[in-house]
Parts: sequence; C-alpha cells; structure tokens
Amino acid sequence: MIAVSFAIGLLTAVPIGVTQVEVAKRSMSGNIRSALMLIFGAVVSDLLYGFVALYGIAPFLQDRYIEAFFWLIGAVILIILGSFTIIHSDKINKSTRCPPLFGSKTSFLVGFSIDTANPSMIFWWLFCFQFLKNVGIIHMSISSVKTTFIIAESLGIGTYLALLAIFLKKIGSFIIQKYEGRINRALGVLLIIFSLYFVLKVFRVFYGFSI
Repeated sequence: MIAVSFAIGLLTAVPIGVTQVEVAKRSMSGNIRSALMLIFGAVVSDLLYGFVALYGIAPFLQDRYIEAFFWLIGAVILIILGSFTIIHSDKINKSTRCPPLFGSKTSFLVGFSIDTANPSMIFWWLFCFQFLKNVGIIHMSISSVKTTFIIAESLGIGTYLALLAIFLKKIGSFIIQKYEGRINRALGVLLIIFSLYFVLKVFRVFYGFSI
C-alpha cells in the first residue's frame, strides 16, 4: 500500500500545473532553496487536504460557493505571481539579491497558497483512496491506514517536484544565461493563463457557464 500510494503521488505531480511552473521558474534561475521551500509548502497543503478529505470534513468544502471563493483566491494569487514574474523577468538572475517572492519563507507561503486555492484536490484524494480499496490494496478504512496513505502519497508528490527542481537547476545554468528573460516572461504568461482558468471556474459557479 505504501509503495503504490507513493507511486500515485509521483504520477499526480507529473502533469504541468501552477506548482510546476513556479518550481521551474525558481530552479532554472538558480534559486533551488526557494524552489524546495515552495514544494514544502505545496506538500503541507496536500497533506491538509488529504486529512480533510478522508476524515469527514469534505462536505463543508464541497459547497459550490465556498469552492468558488477558493478559485477566486487562486486567481488573484496567480495574477500577482504572473505579473511579478513578467516584471522581473530580466532581473531574477542579474542581482545578488533574490526578488521578494523568491525568499524561503515567502516561497513556502506561495506553495501553500497555490495548492490551498485548489479545493478539487479533495476529490482526488477521495478517488485515489477509493480506487485502492476497490482493487484490494487497501482493506480497511481505519485511521492508521488513512494516515499512512496520505503521508505516502504526499511524499510521492514532494519527491517528484524535488527531483524536477534539481534537474531544472542543472540544465538551467546552460539555458538561463541566454534565454532567461524569454523563459521567465513565458512562465509569467502561463501563470496568468492559469489564473483565467480559475476565473472561469468562478463564473461557472455563479452563471452556469460550462468549461
């Protein structure tokens, strides 16, 4: 169960999302400590959502208006991050002082905020746990099993993101010197595009738009 849960965590972190973009931005600019702190914040958020999902608090966060509130907060965070990235796209690696949002403590809060603004993670936790029960890997729903599952999957998510950060730091030194401005501007635009998706989710709740 631990091995499979860990593997599910690895696979969960593979698709490109906001967290991966932020990790790439920091790692390729040489700010590996900032990237790892962001990952730590994201994993803490995932852990909290795992406990929320599997210990019975999920119905509160399944209210569509509460969910819309989280999406809206996420959109605001992404617009700030995207704008910040574009504005500082040519400055991140040209100064000995890291931009404010690249500080270790701030990066932790950024990682935590990004993942916390995605309440749909609750449903993923429920789906994965139920899937492992259906295939016979998990046989009981007692607290120790739930906790082990949550920790193992969260470690899988964190491990993939940490390996990604280390890999991007190594190749970043060859790429960032020539294309730093373009890469960071592109990542900033991508964050703003993600924010528009969050905004559309909010409109879907209040106006019934389908996306």
